[in-house]
Amino acid sequence: MRINTRLDEGINLATRNHKRALAAIRVLRSRHDKQARQIDILCNDMVSVHREFSMKLARLNFAVSFYEAMLSGCDCEQILDIAVQSIRGHIEGASAAILLLEDNGFSVQMANTGPSDHIEATHFQDWFTHRLVDHISQSNRVCSLEQMLRMGLQGPPAIMKTLSAAAVPLGRFGQGLGFIFVYRHAGHPLTAEELSHVAAISSGLREAVHRFLVPVANHTKTP
Repeated sequence: MRINTRLDEGINLATRNHKRALAAIRVLRSRHDKQARQIDILCNDMVSVHREFSMKLARLNFAVSFYEAMLSGCDCEQILDIAVQSIRGHIEGASAAILLLEDNGFSVQMANTGPSDHIEATHFQDWFTHRLVDHISQSNRVCSLEQMLRMGLQGPPAIMKTLSAAAVPLGRFGQGLGFIFVYRHAGHPLTAEELSHVAAISSGLREAVHRFLVPVANHTKTP
C-alpha cells in the first residue's frame, strides 16, 4: 500500500510539474508571438517611413533641379522648354506639353520630339478648345485622361486608348493660366507619385510664366 501510495504521489507530482511546464511554455510562446508581431509592426512602420521619406526627397530633388535650371531661362519660351525637358528627363518614357491660355485660344509648348513620338502640337489644337483649357486650368486638381474626356476632350479613340495622361493645372484662385499635359504609353501608366513631382513645380512655373505674361507695372514717384 505504501509503495502504491508513494507511486501515486510521484505520478501526481510529475503530472503537476508537467502541467506547470506546459503552462510556462504557453506563456513564453504567447509572449514570443506578441513580441514577434510588435517587431513586424515596427519593421513595417520603419519601411513605410523610409519609403515616404525617399519619395519626399525625390520630389524635392526634382523641384530643386528644375528651379536651378529655370534660372538660366531669359524668356517665357525658354522657361516652358526647360519645364518640358525636365519632366521628360525625370519621368521615364514620358513626354509633356504646356498649354497656355491666350485671348482667343491657347498656345502649345512641346520639347523636340523624336520620330517615334506620334503626337504633335497641332494635335492639341484639334483636341482642346479654349473653354476646355480654361476649365482644366481652374480645376485646382490633377485631371486624369478619363476626366478630361468627360469634360469635352475630343481626342480620337485610336490615339487616346494608347495613352496614359494627366493634366496638372497652372491656375490659382480662379485665375486660369493653362496646364501641363503629361503623357506616355498606356502600357506604362503614370503613377500618382510621378504626377506629384510635376505638381511640385507647377506653382513655381505658374509664377514664372505669369511674370512674363503680365509685366510688372512701372511705379512713378509722386512729386
